[in-house]
Amino acid sequence: MATQRYRLEILSPLHIGSGQEYGVFDGVFQNGRWYLIDIEKVLTRSREDPTNLANAMMQSGFNWASWLQRRNIPPQEVAARAVVCHQNPAQTKIRACIRDPFGRPYIPGSTLKGAIRTAILEWLVLDLGEEKRRRLAQKVVQRDERGRLSPREWVGRETVERELLIGRGRGNESNRDLLRALHISDSEPIDPDKVQIGLVWVYTLRGNRLEQKRVGNEEYKMFLEWLPTSVETRLTITLDEGLLQGTAKADLGFSNQQKEALHGFIDACNKRASSLIESEQGFYKKDYGLSAIAQFYGRLHQRLNQVETQGGFLLNIGWGGGWKAKTVTNPLTEGLDEEFEQIRRLYKLGKRDTDVFPKTRRVAFRNNQPHAPLGWVALIPEGGTS
Repeated sequence: MATQRYRLEILSPLHIGSGQEYGVFDGVFQNGRWYLIDIEKVLTRSREDPTNLANAMMQSGFNWASWLQRRNIPPQEVAARAVVCHQNPAQTKIRACIRDPFGRPYIPGSTLKGAIRTAILEWLVLDLGEEKRRRLAQKVVQRDERGRLSPREWVGRETVERELLIGRGRGNESNRDLLRALHISDSEPIDPDKVQIGLVWVYTLRGNRLEQKRVGNEEYKMFLEWLPTSVETRLTITLDEGLLQGTAKADLGFSNQQKEALHGFIDACNKRASSLIESEQGFYKKDYGLSAIAQFYGRLHQRLNQVETQGGFLLNIGWGGGWKAKTVTNPLTEGLDEEFEQIRRLYKLGKRDTDVFPKTRRVAFRNNQPHAPLGWVALIPEGGTS
């Protein structure tokens, strides 16, 4: 096995969720920080009867700021933790980031592996001829024996993965998965004080302008616990050569093309990053009104060139990266307009009366202004392999 240590640098706000959300009963905002309330500390400090507190929390309009202020209790005295937060979330829920049992954020190896997997899959898709891509695109919209399509969030990805990432040997598919040979550790824990709570708006294209999405009284915005730009951590990536050669390779049924794709995962990631950057920069340059994001992608392209010279690579990971970052449908259907439109129609992907898809983007704010897309990281090798 060959193991390489990497330094991971966050290039735009990164949110990897735990699945938990915080609401008005969970915390309080004060002086640029959001405090996660510890009920046991509240009861100890206030000497309040638990039943009285429960009744108070059931009253309409309850909020911790007023309740604590009436009792002259500073939030920091009854908080499980405090997080930098530049804007009051008010009634908007906060999506929590993933943390280890000690409350320290980290980046799961599975998150990184998923993004690398997508890059390798795209690499293999782009290596197919047009007819093979057409055949795969047509399989994507085939229904099962019950007349069902594959889940919308995958948009037939399982079909493409089975075709391109599974070896032709015997045994169950999980044992013959090409990515078995790539092991990615969780990152080292990150200082909890690095976490911030930030605002994200969903923008949608209306006419020739990107506007903050609103439907009736509902605003499509959210607050996230995220890791901000310039935060760094470290991790290791190991390539198990034993599965890619000799008897093991033959038994698992890996082709030489699959083996080469896995060996070249860094190039695959950078090629995919370059494609995403070019596509998104072109989108934001169309005078839609978010020039700050176009400028971000211009800087990101320069950063990609720097990282490549260092032997590293860029990925888009976590929540909020959008359709193109998570799927390979666009490269699969390159030049296949009929197949792409069929996929859009059956999976109800956007309105069919527009050539622009997707029309929405999630944008992170800073100082109450659109600032950056979400989830870009750089991985740069450190030292030699072991």
